[in-house]
Amino acid sequence: MISVAWRWSAALPAVALAMALSDTAPAQGSLAEPQAKAAFVLNFARYVEWPERTFATPEAPLLFCLLGRDSIGSALTALENRQAQGRPVAVRLLGHVDETRPCHVLFIGAAETRRLAYVLRTLAGQTVLTVSDADGFIDVCGAIGIVQGEGRLQFEVNREALEQAQFKASSNLLKLARNLANFKGKN
Repeated sequence: MISVAWRWSAALPAVALAMALSDTAPAQGSLAEPQAKAAFVLNFARYVEWPERTFATPEAPLLFCLLGRDSIGSALTALENRQAQGRPVAVRLLGHVDETRPCHVLFIGAAETRRLAYVLRTLAGQTVLTVSDADGFIDVCGAIGIVQGEGRLQFEVNREALEQAQFKASSNLLKLARNLANFKGKN
């Protein structure tokens, strides 16, 4: 009985993360897809650790940015003042890649698909969690790609992109990823 209880308590963080991400699963039912994707982005921010030097002050907000026109814009804006990493979430809609400097999480909209490699090269060396629903996002060195699979939203993770941006992803997040890549990408 003790070993069963231990296994359950060891699995509890993974179950909690699955439940948190499955809060977005009703995208097929009650949530619209943009809201489901925004919920994924919020949960990614909760399960990735930023280096301490990232924030100017302990009270500084976690800044979510959207680059490119995308239906997720209003859903991300609705996350304003939610909590992630013990910080309030702030949201900014960007017009150009040059505006990404203060961003902590950058969702790159589908309108930027042709410029993905350029955008990601521009962000090289910055501590910015990149997320997109563009096809093949992790293949061009994006950190987390939101994909459709098996009739629901899933995600893929490029571990090397996370490491290059100096992030530590929760092992529970990595376990739930549909695909884990360990390559630098094609850009």
